Amino acid sequence: MLHTTPLLSVRNLYKKFSRDIRYNLYYGAQDLLGDTFGLKTEYLQLRKKEFWTLADINFDLFAGEILGIVGANGSGKTTLMRLIADIYHLEAGTIYGRPEQKITAVFALAAGMQPLFTGRENIYIKGSMYGMGKTEIDAKMAFIKDFSELGGELDRPFGNYSSGMRARLAYAIAIATEPDIFIIDEALAVGDSVFKAKCFDHLKEYVRQPDKAVLFVSNNIRKVLKVATQVLVMKKGRIIYESTDVKAALNHYILNCLDDLDEEQRQRKLRRVQKYDM
Repeated sequence: MLHTTPLLSVRNLYKKFSRDIRYNLYYGAQDLLGDTFGLKTEYLQLRKKEFWTLADINFDLFAGEILGIVGANGSGKTTLMRLIADIYHLEAGTIYGRPEQKITAVFALAAGMQPLFTGRENIYIKGSMYGMGKTEIDAKMAFIKDFSELGGELDRPFGNYSSGMRARLAYAIAIATEPDIFIIDEALAVGDSVFKAKCFDHLKEYVRQPDKAVLFVSNNIRKVLKVATQVLVMKKGRIIYESTDVKAALNHYILNCLDDLDEEQRQRKLRRVQKYDM
């Protein structure tokens, strides 16, 4: 299928932080005042102790795609996703989306969920965090119960759940929001293998719906191989490789980004990718 208009288009995106929290707070206040009073800020000039966490990021996300984002720790993957999800303030560059487009981002599955409340009560808490009203949550309750496979466990305190049960419920709530773009940032690192497989299959089915796409952030090469339709490789805040050939992109990631591994370890990981049976 040919796509002409992307669901998401990122152009010339930059983001910088300070290595010193005191300077970070000072520069943040300075920039806020500048925005408030319409003062021009030379954003593309680094100030003392600042560094680029993202630099000149450009890519498109089309309907039907599961775009894998890989890169070593500190490469800027999570910062990029938080900008797209409108968690971080956009200062330089442009993120184009469609009108009324809904983005659901999962950075920590159980964030905001309360251990003393039941699973069912936490559905309302987490759902409201995603912008869902009570009526909408009520309408999705059967789906969440079915997808999470928790059954009567929904009426037990969330704090008594295993990590796998927590992952089941939190993921089911997130996907019940029916976003146009679903961002998953290492969210499936916990939970049992059977449920992970169910989630991967569901993602593939999900993007077959009209105008749906997924941004899948993970450094687990097996997971990326299983679900991604194309891959972006990031290093030190930049996109250094992009391809619809998932294996080629992961080869590039292993050989060029895993600087903390010795040559033998890199070659072992590379062989795993090259021999993986899609």
